This record gives sequence, structure tokens and C-alpha cells, in this order.
Amino acid sequence: MMIRMPMHESLSLTKRYILALTIIAFLSILAFFNLSKLLSIQSNDAQLVNMSGNQKIITREIAFYAIYYKIDKLKAKIIEMEKTHNILTSLKMSEELHSIYFGKEVNLDEKVKTYLFHAKRFYVHRDGRSQNYVLKNSEKLLLDLEKAVVVYLKEASENTRKLQKVETYILILTLLTLLFEAIFIFMPASRQINSRTEELIREKEFSNAVIESSRNAIITLDSKMKIRTFNSEAEKIFKYTKEEMLNKTKFNEIVLDKYNINDLESLKKVQESKGKDKNGKKFPIRISFGTSGENRDIAIVANIQDISKEKLNDKILQQQSKFAALGEMIAIIAHQWRQPLAQLNFNCMYIRKKSKDKEIIEETIANEEIIQFMSETITNFQDFYKKSDNTIFNPQTAIEQALKIVSSSIKLNQIELKKQIDSKIKIFGNLNSLAQIVLSIIQNSIDIIKSDKIDSPTITITLKDSEKHTILIISDNAGGIKIEPIKDVFKPFNTKKEKASTGIGLYMSEIIIKNQFNGTIEARNIENGAEFTIILPHNLPNLG
Repeated sequence: MMIRMPMHESLSLTKRYILALTIIAFLSILAFFNLSKLLSIQSNDAQLVNMSGNQKIITREIAFYAIYYKIDKLKAKIIEMEKTHNILTSLKMSEELHSIYFGKEVNLDEKVKTYLFHAKRFYVHRDGRSQNYVLKNSEKLLLDLEKAVVVYLKEASENTRKLQKVETYILILTLLTLLFEAIFIFMPASRQINSRTEELIREKEFSNAVIESSRNAIITLDSKMKIRTFNSEAEKIFKYTKEEMLNKTKFNEIVLDKYNINDLESLKKVQESKGKDKNGKKFPIRISFGTSGENRDIAIVANIQDISKEKLNDKILQQQSKFAALGEMIAIIAHQWRQPLAQLNFNCMYIRKKSKDKEIIEETIANEEIIQFMSETITNFQDFYKKSDNTIFNPQTAIEQALKIVSSSIKLNQIELKKQIDSKIKIFGNLNSLAQIVLSIIQNSIDIIKSDKIDSPTITITLKDSEKHTILIISDNAGGIKIEPIKDVFKPFNTKKEKASTGIGLYMSEIIIKNQFNGTIEARNIENGAEFTIILPHNLPNLG
């Protein structure tokens, strides 16, 4: 007997669904334009802040060049300051900014023009009075310029807050729309599906065909929790045969959460749980129940889906998002730090050239080295998280790139690093991907060395070439791999770490090695430690 959903109910659900999708699409477009506007405004505001802040720097430089009669540089700075000032004063201003530039109290526009007039006059005529005016009024002008910078910053922040408020309203409307979908579309659809399932159970032949053709595990239970139906997908997921499960009360052995058959309402909710197969392996599942009859005659149909791949995909997406976020964050930090570091380095160089005190000179040299180290650290992190294409590269570069990231951890934990590297090897692939794999393995070793307090810890990296392969071996003396069998260390959700990892993980490492490099990765225990061997084929493209 075929069970059909009434036509008017189907059309009603479709109309609601189309309406909900239309609203979500509209809100998504609105969010996109709002975000684009936010980015545009932030870019313009940042440019204005930079320009107004740069006026302060140029003011100092004009005074500096006027003192030391560096006429050519003075001319360039006068032109730059005048051009920037004209741009700033030509733009539309708020009342507060207008009062700073043109109001009687500050009148920044007049002060800047007067300052530039005397700077030009000194440049053209070497007028001593104009020089004195520039030197005497540079600091006063800086204070007034700072007032403008503060207002620019405040207005930029206010613009951002307004658009973020709009974004919040859009988010709330989107969530309300999703709630509408859940209440008026998905819940009615779920109830109709359960209703149909109950009717299909009463038709044994038809229900068996449906159950056996299902891509989910279908298990039917009676009121005593004895298994009455155990379809082929359930056999595949849980590794038990029908003969081993039918008429047995083993449901709680394969589904680890406990369920109360008397609480019918809670049984109907879709839930996530843990399953366990015949070999003792645990894995995530999504489970929902349907019921038929009451009391002694109740029949419970459990619909179970293995969501291991889904969870893994979520983990991969989270990992990709994490690396993208890290890359963006490091780019922002680099952008914000570069100019201050350059300015600090310039100041140190200037002090060193002007001072004759030996201690001050030595101290400025030391500070310059520290600044250089900070700049190189920023570059290392930018290079590591930067997206790159497949190319021919030296694996040593990927190894050194990974080691730069953990160099401080290696030093902090007093780990002896041994390297036996053939520096002439070339392979084809993604340099950053290999660097992330090396980082993941080394970071695992460092974590175990740190947590187990290993005496005289060592990590050994060997890179060598054979006739057909490039071989990379990473080993340690951290006590070895505790997982049995060892090959399971490359399976997803198979870890003994309590702390969340910051690397890509061994499962992802194996996928990258196979898919991107057509290679293999193996693990084994050696004396006092573990050894990972990565074998990459010689697959250099013919570029000639």
C-alpha cells in the first residue's frame, strides 16, 4: 500500500519553503552589501587616519630638515604636506572636524598654511625668521594635528559600530527566518515522515523493502528492547550479522546512550550519539526514532546514520578556516607593525650616528638587532600561512619553514635537534603543505616531550634521496606511539591528547601526502621513541 502525502499539505510546505529561502537569500544579499560597505568605509577611514597621522611625521621632518639645511628633502616634504592638506580639507567633513580645521579656536587650516608659508620662505630665501618660526611652532602644530587625528579615529570607529549594528539586525532576522523554517517547514515535515514510517511498519513486505534499501541503519525494537529488524546498512555500520542481533537485547551495546521508551516525545527528536561496532570501535552517529502502537504492542524504529565523514569534513573546514584566520590575523599584525618597527630602527640608527657615547652606540646596535628579529619573525609567520601553488622546490625549505615556527618551543624545552639533510633534492608539490605536515609531526613530539618530561629529548630529521623516491624521516625519543595497532594513529578522531591540537593532524597529513604528493607516510616505534617516514616519488614535471 503506497502512502502519499496530501497534495494541499505538500503545496503548503513548498510555498513556505520558497518564502523562507527567498527571505534568507534577500538577507544574505543585504549582509553582503553591508559587509562590502563596511570594508569600503574602513578602507577610506584608514586612509584618512594614515594621511592625518602622516602630517605629524612630515611636520617633524620639515623642522628637522630646516635645522640641518637639508634643502632638497625639505622641498619634497613641503610639497607632500601641502598636497595631503589640500586633499584632507577638500573632503566632506563633520562639524567637529570642520571646527578644528576652520574654527576660530584651533583654525588648523590657517596654521598649516602659515607653517608651510614659512617653510617655503626658508627654502627659497634661507630666511632666518621663517626658520625660527618653523622650529618654534612645529610642536604646537603637532598638538593641533593630533586633535584632528583623534577625531578621524573616533569617526572611523563610529562608522564601524553603525554598520556592525546593521549586521546584527540582519543576523537576528536570519535566525528568526531559520526558526520559521524549523517550526513551519522542517518540524511538520519531520512529523509527516514519522507518520508515514509508522504506517509502513504495519505493511511488512513493503517495510522490509524500504528498510533494506535504506542508506541508513534501520533497527526495529519491541517494548522489551529486543531487536526485531536489523537491515544490511546496520550490518555494515556495526559489523554484526542479522543472526547475531535479531531477538537479542543488544541495542544498548551498539548505541551507547540510554533511551527511555516511555518518553515518546524525546524519542522523536533527532539526536547525536556514539555508536560502537563489533570490534569495539566507537564512532559518531545521528539517531532518530519512530514509534507505532502503545504499551506492549509498541514498535520502535531507530534510524541511524554514521556521521564520521560529516564530522571529519567539519573538522577539515574548521582547520581551513583556522589557517585562513591565522593568515589574515598575521597579515594585519604585519601591516600594523611594519611602519613602527621601521621607525624604531630609523630612530636607533639616527641616535647611533649622532651619539659619541660608546654604551649608547652598543645599546642602539643591540636594539636594531632585536627589531630585525621581530621583523623576520613576522615574515616567517606570513610565509608559513601564505597560500601557495604547486611548484618545484627543495624539501629543506619546507623543513626549515616549519622549524622556524617551533624554534622557540625547541629551545624552551631544551630539545636537541639533529638534522641530516641532502640540500640538493628537488620535488614537485605544495611547499606550505609539506611544511604543515612536518610541523604537525614535530609539534606532536614536542607536546609529548613536554607532558612526559622526557630526559635529554632529541628530535632527528633525515632527508635523503633514492633512485625513485625522496625519503623524509622524523624521529624522537619521546617513548613511542601508545595506540594499537600503530597504523590507527592516522585514523580520524583517534587521539589520546586532552588538549586541542593547533596543527593539521596526522589524518590530514596522510591525506595530503597521498592526494597532493602521490606518496605514503608510515609510523613505527623505535628504541625509546617513534619514527615517521614520508616517501615521495620523483614526479618532477617536464618544464622544458
